[in-house]
Amino acid sequence: MPDLNGVAKKTKGRQKIEMKKMRNESNLQVTFSKRCTGVFKKASELATLCGVDVAVIMFSPDNQVFSFGSPSVDSVVQRYKTQGPPPLLTLDLNKVHSTVDEVELHTHLHCLSNQIAIEKKRTKDLNHLAKAAEDQFWWARPIESMTDSQLDKYKKMLEDFKRQLKEKRGNLN
Repeated sequence: MPDLNGVAKKTKGRQKIEMKKMRNESNLQVTFSKRCTGVFKKASELATLCGVDVAVIMFSPDNQVFSFGSPSVDSVVQRYKTQGPPPLLTLDLNKVHSTVDEVELHTHLHCLSNQIAIEKKRTKDLNHLAKAAEDQFWWARPIESMTDSQLDKYKKMLEDFKRQLKEKRGNLN
């Protein structure tokens, strides 16, 4: 697939991934290791930028434990135990889940994504039409961007227009 410079791309670039569990075990493990690194990096950035204590604990598909903590997982967990859970976590999770319909949110997100794609295509089409109109109506362009042949045609058009105006004035008087 050629890009704007006419050079073939070597990769597909970033692709949208449907959010569902992967079936291929080797792909699952590779994706987990890449995403795990990304999650830990984001947790580290959050701890650094906001000055907060962070702990992340994950179990891989083959039940290995991975953890990240700032300053350490143990200190964050100990602090959580002594302070107790925040008020939101004491709510009945069934009530919280029923208030937020994930399927509805995903449907809305999908709808918005489609609308954005439609608007991007419409913008591309309008830009293409504007370019075609500019090519077709060359005399509407700035004189500096015209070629010599276009300038000659433009000069003849203006002379014809001037002659027609004189004839029209002569007929009115």
